[in-house]
Amino acid sequence: MDSQTRFETVNASLAREMRIDPYAHIGKTTCELVGGVGLPMEPVHERVLRLGKAEGLLVGGRVRDTPETGYWLNHCFPITDSSRRVQQLGLFVVNVTTEKTSSQIFQALATDSKRMMADAAGLLNKFDEAVKHYHRSLRESFEQLGCPFTATPRRIERFNSSVMRLDKEISTMRNLIYEVMAHFSIPEC
Repeated sequence: MDSQTRFETVNASLAREMRIDPYAHIGKTTCELVGGVGLPMEPVHERVLRLGKAEGLLVGGRVRDTPETGYWLNHCFPITDSSRRVQQLGLFVVNVTTEKTSSQIFQALATDSKRMMADAAGLLNKFDEAVKHYHRSLRESFEQLGCPFTATPRRIERFNSSVMRLDKEISTMRNLIYEVMAHFSIPEC
């Protein structure tokens, strides 16, 4: 790019990436070529020309009239003359659409996973409370009937077996939730 941030040359790879003929780049600014997606780059180009220090910027959007949204990592660097004055700009562009899209999907999944884990923990707490309430209600019902639960050994065995199965199911559910939470740690987004 020249000192007015107009393209002087372009490689075929960038031209293909932007879906613009390489010769159509010559003499045009980034915004003239790619539209609004190039707006954030203009101040970067101007600073690199003015300060002589390289800068990078991630930009995203649609190139001209294309329907797809893309993301590009742009690295702009000064090109100096023999007296070290900035005369031109070099621009290195990498398409990171796949990486950015994957990252956004991962963040959405991470958010959903966190919510689901919180919901599961809440359900586990509610389930524990329901079991405690069931045990209390059962004990109170026997007390109100005036018949302590001193029935036959067979009834006691069946009752204890039912309670033990219920406790085992609760324990299994709790362990499963904690295991899922331990093996699928979700990083902060």
